Amino acid sequence: KLIGRILFVDVRPIVSELKKISIGGEVPAQLANDLQAEMDACKAYNAAIKLAGEVPDFATREILEEILNDEDRHVDEIEELQDQIGHMTLGIFLTTQVG
Repeated sequence: KLIGRILFVDVRPIVSELKKISIGGEVPAQLANDLQAEMDACKAYNAAIKLAGEVPDFATREILEEILNDEDRHVDEIEELQDQIGHMTLGIFLTTQVG
């Protein structure tokens, strides 16, 4: 959606400059890396939403708000997984993830 909107407003998206991906060797490290990535994304989307409102480009702002809501849900899901690990230990947590 976002790239489609960028193309619609006649701007060329730059998708070759992606952020570095951090991969953890263990589940807790991976979750911590994922949480940081989601938090960084939320910060960037909030800044973009603010800018879209100032321009004003309310259609783009609406798309960014939808994406931000997804990112917020991802943060909640990761934090929930981290809480589960804290309450039941990693070994037990991992057994609950096999399905």
